[in-house]
Amino acid sequence: MAGGSWSAVVPGVDEASGEVARGVAGRLGASLCSVHFKRFPDGEEYVRVEGCSLRGSDAVVVQTMAKPQSSSLVTAMILADAVRGLGAERVALVAPYMAYARQDRVFLEGEPVSVRAALKALYAAGYDVLVTVEIHKEESLRFFPGRSYNVYPYIELAKAGGVECPGDVIVAPDLGALRRAEKLASSLGCRYGHLVKERDRVTGEVRLKGARVDASGARVFIIDDIVSTGGTIALASRALLDAGARSVSVLVAHYLGLPGAGEKLRSSGVSRVYAANTLPRSRDDIVEYVDVSGLIAEVLREA
Repeated sequence: MAGGSWSAVVPGVDEASGEVARGVAGRLGASLCSVHFKRFPDGEEYVRVEGCSLRGSDAVVVQTMAKPQSSSLVTAMILADAVRGLGAERVALVAPYMAYARQDRVFLEGEPVSVRAALKALYAAGYDVLVTVEIHKEESLRFFPGRSYNVYPYIELAKAGGVECPGDVIVAPDLGALRRAEKLASSLGCRYGHLVKERDRVTGEVRLKGARVDASGARVFIIDDIVSTGGTIALASRALLDAGARSVSVLVAHYLGLPGAGEKLRSSGVSRVYAANTLPRSRDDIVEYVDVSGLIAEVLREA
């Protein structure tokens, strides 16, 4: 079936999902449905899709995996069933933030590959297409049996942050994020490098061991997929400023912003965080959100 035929968009039940759904619907010229949501006294969830005709249509559900992530995952699954029940022929899930993606392999014996379980469950629930923004490792999408797309938000974030090359430097906080830094730097003509960190697999404690970048006198933009507690970015910021960086800002796809994260970043010398609007907006005034619904709509036109 040809791309670009999505005629209805169903918003999820949190503010971020609603914001992205409105943006996607507007850009696709699609109808925007409404969703009635409630939680029963025992904690079970209930949804009812209203306000649009889905019979014979191609429909998009937008549900990010905001915390509590397990609840958001279930919400996405029962929305798929509701949309199928209304007669939609093809259904796409836009999950701006895909939960469980960090557990993408077995680190210790007895662990699950959590992202595999989540993606298979979403397909079984009724989704033909999956669109997500910067999943932790793009190769994880192979676990989704349907068509899948990974949206790359960093060029838009760099524009919002006013990155200027070749003077500015793009830095990955660890070797695992180096591909992100290299891709963005190559697109913009910037210098790039990475810091070296190690994480205790049991305690989660992070330590910096060194740097593979010259930041002296430069504006530095740290690039990463997720900021949760802010601990890794704070360590990186202090190290870069100690090494002579003129300023440190952050380009991040997903700002979880757990309690204390904003203050931790601010006290470490971070000037600004530019985050995609994939999750409910934090009250941390250090964060500036960048709308990525246009990027998502571009992908859906081809899906």
